[in-house]
Amino acid sequence: MPVYRLLLLCAALALPFGTAQALTWVETANGDLSGDGGVPTLLGDLSLGSNLISGTMGAVGGVGPVDADVWNFTIAAGYYLTGINLTSFSSASGNNSNSFMAIDDGGSINMGDASLHLSNNLFSNQVDGFGNTHTDLLALMIDGPFFGGTGFDGPLPEGNYTFWIQEGGDQINYSIDFVTSLTPVPEPGSLLLLGVAGLWWLRRRR
Repeated sequence: MPVYRLLLLCAALALPFGTAQALTWVETANGDLSGDGGVPTLLGDLSLGSNLISGTMGAVGGVGPVDADVWNFTIAAGYYLTGINLTSFSSASGNNSNSFMAIDDGGSINMGDASLHLSNNLFSNQVDGFGNTHTDLLALMIDGPFFGGTGFDGPLPEGNYTFWIQEGGDQINYSIDFVTSLTPVPEPGSLLLLGVAGLWWLRRRR
Protein backbone atom coordinates (compact mmCIF):
# COMPACT_ATOMS: atom_id res chain seq x y z
CA MET A 1 0.00 0.00 0.00
CA PRO A 2 1.43 3.43 -0.95
CA VAL A 3 2.49 5.47 2.06
CA TYR A 4 0.06 8.33 1.33
CA ARG A 5 -2.86 5.89 1.32
CA LEU A 6 -1.67 4.45 4.62
CA LEU A 7 -1.56 7.98 6.07
CA LEU A 8 -5.09 8.69 4.84
CA LEU A 9 -6.32 5.43 6.35
CA CYS A 10 -4.72 6.24 9.71
CA ALA A 11 -6.28 9.70 9.69
CA ALA A 12 -9.70 8.29 8.82
CA LEU A 13 -9.52 5.78 11.64
CA ALA A 14 -8.72 8.61 14.04
CA LEU A 15 -11.96 10.43 13.23
CA PRO A 16 -15.08 9.90 15.38
CA PHE A 17 -17.55 7.37 14.06
CA GLY A 18 -21.13 8.17 13.09
CA THR A 19 -23.66 9.25 15.65
CA ALA A 20 -26.18 6.46 15.04
CA GLN A 21 -27.44 5.38 18.45
CA ALA A 22 -26.75 1.66 18.62
CA LEU A 23 -27.42 0.93 22.30
CA THR A 24 -30.09 3.05 23.99
CA TRP A 25 -31.51 3.02 27.50
CA VAL A 26 -34.27 5.50 28.31
CA GLU A 27 -35.68 5.19 31.83
CA THR A 28 -39.20 6.19 30.79
CA ALA A 29 -39.24 3.33 28.28
CA ASN A 30 -36.81 0.72 29.63
CA GLY A 31 -37.32 1.12 33.38
CA ASP A 32 -35.56 2.85 36.25
CA LEU A 33 -31.80 2.40 36.40
CA SER A 34 -30.46 0.72 39.53
CA GLY A 35 -29.46 2.84 42.51
CA ASP A 36 -27.36 0.06 44.03
CA GLY A 37 -23.63 0.02 43.32
CA GLY A 38 -23.49 -3.68 44.14
CA VAL A 39 -26.24 -4.57 41.67
CA PRO A 40 -26.07 -2.10 38.76
CA THR A 41 -28.32 -2.23 35.72
CA LEU A 42 -26.64 -4.47 33.13
CA LEU A 43 -26.52 -2.81 29.71
CA GLY A 44 -24.23 -5.39 28.08
CA ASP A 45 -21.79 -4.63 25.27
CA LEU A 46 -21.53 -1.09 23.98
CA SER A 47 -22.00 -0.98 20.23
CA LEU A 48 -19.64 0.74 17.84
CA GLY A 49 -20.36 4.46 17.76
CA SER A 50 -22.98 6.12 19.94
CA ASN A 51 -24.65 4.54 22.98
CA LEU A 52 -27.16 6.80 24.72
CA ILE A 53 -28.36 6.51 28.33
CA SER A 54 -31.12 8.89 29.47
CA GLY A 55 -32.80 9.24 32.83
CA THR A 56 -33.56 11.25 35.94
CA MET A 57 -31.55 11.25 39.15
CA GLY A 58 -31.22 13.25 42.37
CA ALA A 59 -33.97 14.63 44.58
CA VAL A 60 -36.19 17.69 44.24
CA GLY A 61 -34.82 20.33 46.59
CA GLY A 62 -32.71 17.68 48.29
CA VAL A 63 -35.86 16.41 50.04
CA GLY A 64 -36.66 12.71 50.17
CA PRO A 65 -34.59 9.73 49.05
CA VAL A 66 -31.83 10.53 46.57
CA ASP A 67 -32.15 8.64 43.29
CA ALA A 68 -28.72 7.46 42.14
CA ASP A 69 -28.30 5.84 38.72
CA VAL A 70 -25.79 3.02 38.33
CA TRP A 71 -25.19 0.90 35.24
CA ASN A 72 -22.70 -1.69 34.05
CA PHE A 73 -21.39 -2.06 30.51
CA THR A 74 -18.74 -3.94 28.58
CA ILE A 75 -16.29 -2.67 25.98
CA ALA A 76 -15.75 -5.54 23.57
CA ALA A 77 -12.35 -6.78 22.45
CA GLY A 78 -10.78 -4.41 19.95
CA TYR A 79 -13.01 -1.48 20.96
CA TYR A 80 -12.09 1.66 22.90
CA LEU A 81 -14.32 4.02 24.86
CA THR A 82 -13.27 7.31 23.27
CA GLY A 83 -16.02 9.58 24.58
CA ILE A 84 -18.45 10.06 27.45
CA ASN A 85 -20.48 13.11 26.50
CA LEU A 86 -23.22 14.78 28.49
CA THR A 87 -25.61 15.69 25.69
CA SER A 88 -28.56 17.01 27.71
CA PHE A 89 -28.89 18.30 31.26
CA SER A 90 -31.73 20.10 33.02
CA SER A 91 -32.48 20.59 36.70
CA ALA A 92 -35.83 20.95 38.43
CA SER A 93 -34.63 24.14 40.12
CA GLY A 94 -33.20 25.62 36.92
CA ASN A 95 -29.78 25.91 38.56
CA ASN A 96 -26.62 24.58 36.98
CA SER A 97 -25.87 22.06 39.73
CA ASN A 98 -22.59 20.20 40.20
CA SER A 99 -23.39 16.50 40.11
CA PHE A 100 -21.19 13.55 41.05
CA MET A 101 -20.00 10.79 38.74
CA ALA A 102 -17.69 7.83 39.19
CA ILE A 103 -16.44 4.86 37.18
CA ASP A 104 -14.81 1.61 38.22
CA ASP A 105 -13.71 -1.52 36.45
CA GLY A 106 -15.66 -4.67 37.22
CA GLY A 107 -19.28 -5.54 37.85
CA SER A 108 -19.91 -3.19 40.78
CA ILE A 109 -18.85 0.13 42.29
CA ASN A 110 -18.27 1.03 45.93
CA MET A 111 -20.68 3.83 46.84
CA GLY A 112 -19.16 4.27 50.30
CA ASP A 113 -15.45 4.75 49.51
CA ALA A 114 -14.49 6.96 46.55
CA SER A 115 -10.82 6.06 46.95
CA LEU A 116 -11.63 2.62 45.51
CA HIS A 117 -12.89 4.03 42.20
CA LEU A 118 -11.02 4.02 38.94
CA SER A 119 -11.92 7.71 38.75
CA ASN A 120 -14.57 10.21 39.84
CA ASN A 121 -15.31 13.91 39.50
CA LEU A 122 -18.03 16.56 39.53
CA PHE A 123 -19.81 17.61 36.36
CA SER A 124 -22.36 20.18 35.27
CA ASN A 125 -23.95 21.57 32.15
CA GLN A 126 -21.62 23.25 29.65
CA VAL A 127 -23.00 24.78 26.47
CA ASP A 128 -21.36 24.74 23.05
CA GLY A 129 -21.45 27.63 20.61
CA PHE A 130 -24.86 26.57 19.33
CA GLY A 131 -26.61 26.55 22.70
CA ASN A 132 -26.48 22.76 23.08
CA THR A 133 -25.27 20.84 26.11
CA HIS A 134 -21.86 19.31 25.58
CA THR A 135 -19.78 18.36 28.61
CA ASP A 136 -16.78 16.08 28.04
CA LEU A 137 -17.17 13.68 30.97
CA LEU A 138 -14.33 11.43 29.81
CA ALA A 139 -11.90 14.36 29.97
CA LEU A 140 -13.11 15.17 33.48
CA MET A 141 -12.59 11.54 34.49
CA ILE A 142 -9.07 11.56 33.05
CA ASP A 143 -8.34 14.78 34.97
CA GLY A 144 -9.60 13.07 38.14
CA PRO A 145 -9.96 11.21 40.37
CA PHE A 146 -11.23 14.21 42.31
CA PHE A 147 -11.99 12.26 45.50
CA GLY A 148 -9.20 9.69 45.28
CA GLY A 149 -8.88 6.54 43.22
CA THR A 150 -6.63 4.78 40.74
CA GLY A 151 -6.94 7.15 37.79
CA PHE A 152 -6.39 6.44 34.09
CA ASP A 153 -5.11 8.14 30.94
CA GLY A 154 -6.73 8.23 27.54
CA PRO A 155 -9.52 6.10 26.06
CA LEU A 156 -10.64 3.08 28.07
CA PRO A 157 -9.78 -0.30 26.52
CA GLU A 158 -11.83 -3.49 26.44
CA GLY A 159 -13.24 -4.62 29.75
CA ASN A 160 -16.19 -4.47 32.10
CA TYR A 161 -17.02 -1.15 33.82
CA THR A 162 -19.61 0.31 36.20
CA PHE A 163 -20.71 3.95 36.02
CA TRP A 164 -22.49 5.90 38.79
CA ILE A 165 -24.06 9.37 38.78
CA GLN A 166 -25.80 11.15 41.64
CA GLU A 167 -27.09 14.58 42.63
CA GLY A 168 -27.91 15.33 46.25
CA GLY A 169 -29.62 18.71 46.13
CA ASP A 170 -31.65 18.78 42.91
CA GLN A 171 -33.45 16.57 40.41
CA ILE A 172 -31.58 16.23 37.13
CA ASN A 173 -32.79 15.02 33.74
CA TYR A 174 -29.83 13.92 31.62
CA SER A 175 -28.62 12.09 28.54
CA ILE A 176 -25.10 10.67 28.37
CA ASP A 177 -23.54 9.36 25.17
CA PHE A 178 -20.88 6.62 25.48
CA VAL A 179 -18.90 6.61 22.22
CA THR A 180 -16.77 3.66 21.14
CA SER A 181 -14.27 3.40 18.29
CA LEU A 182 -12.08 0.70 16.81
CA THR A 183 -8.97 2.73 17.56
CA PRO A 184 -8.05 5.17 20.32
CA VAL A 185 -8.30 8.76 19.10
CA PRO A 186 -4.80 10.26 19.00
CA GLU A 187 -4.00 13.39 20.96
CA PRO A 188 -4.10 16.60 18.85
CA GLY A 189 -0.29 16.63 18.86
CA SER A 190 -0.23 13.15 17.35
CA LEU A 191 -2.57 14.19 14.55
CA LEU A 192 -0.35 17.20 13.85
CA LEU A 193 2.71 14.97 13.61
CA LEU A 194 0.81 12.65 11.27
CA GLY A 195 -0.02 15.60 9.00
CA VAL A 196 3.55 16.90 9.06
CA ALA A 197 4.88 13.45 8.19
CA GLY A 198 2.47 13.24 5.27
CA LEU A 199 3.51 16.64 3.91
CA TRP A 200 7.18 15.74 4.29
CA TRP A 201 6.68 12.49 2.39
CA LEU A 202 4.80 14.25 -0.43
CA ARG A 203 7.58 16.82 -0.78
CA ARG A 204 10.12 14.00 -0.96
CA ARG A 205 8.09 12.37 -3.75
CA ARG A 206 8.32 15.56 -5.81
